[in-house]
Amino acid sequence: MEIKKVGTHSGSFHADDVMAYIILDELYGPLELVRSREEAVLATCDVVFDVGGGEYDHHTNDKEYRENGIPYAAAGLVWRDFGKLLLEKKGFSATSINRVFNYIDEQYIQGLDAIDNGVRYSRDIIIPDLTSDIQRFNPRWNKDEDENEQFNKAVQYARSSFVNLLEDQLSRLAAVDIIKKSYAERTQKELLVLEQHCPWQGTLLDIDREEEVKFVIYKDPRKGYLIQVVPVGRNTFEARKDLPQEWAGRDAEDLNRIIGINDAIFAHPARFIAGAKSKESIMKMAEIALKSKDK
Repeated sequence: MEIKKVGTHSGSFHADDVMAYIILDELYGPLELVRSREEAVLATCDVVFDVGGGEYDHHTNDKEYRENGIPYAAAGLVWRDFGKLLLEKKGFSATSINRVFNYIDEQYIQGLDAIDNGVRYSRDIIIPDLTSDIQRFNPRWNKDEDENEQFNKAVQYARSSFVNLLEDQLSRLAAVDIIKKSYAERTQKELLVLEQHCPWQGTLLDIDREEEVKFVIYKDPRKGYLIQVVPVGRNTFEARKDLPQEWAGRDAEDLNRIIGINDAIFAHPARFIAGAKSKESIMKMAEIALKSKDK
């Protein structure tokens, strides 16, 4: 499929048409963009979205809905048909594409679609702010601003957010094998030791279904080593097991005396993370934490 020219409506723009264009431009760009409501003009385009009554226009009587009831808008319709191709172009592996495709739809695209369709969307994500930010790029009533120039500014603004999301997902996927290998090779079922710092929480929660791992040890990107609690689930600070109460908020001198080492750095007052300069010391801290009667 050759796509060189795409079209959407003129007039006020919204997050869904801006994002639909970004998805297509990231996949096939640089694209020529036409913004018009004239049928003859739009007929010259390879893909038309958010206008014209075609397959990527949601302003029709036969509106399409997701299984969860959230209706599609232009962003979702374009993502549905082109999202996996874009992920493939961006370097996502064949085994990860479906998962990342669904993640981006659920955490990013659905919010845009819901708001554009006037549907209440209560999830705690950043999309409503992005929607409002894009809306504010429309020409001001008291300024002589060009509509197409303002659309392009909105595209630049939203593109950085979208591309950053894709890059973040690629980065997280690169850590999955590291975490799975360390998990399979761990010598203590309650302790996961990573030889490098990487995003671990999501993958660990997925694979540790029996909730065996209580603490994770990894290198501090700045210096030394850290021990961190494992949360009971996503989007919560509640831990499977906290670090010892006796450590909470202690300065280095007190911490070293209590633990019996000489290079402890800190222990957070909230008991979710602590640090030491050497791996030997952080392992001793883990041993004490696992034996602690504290929750």
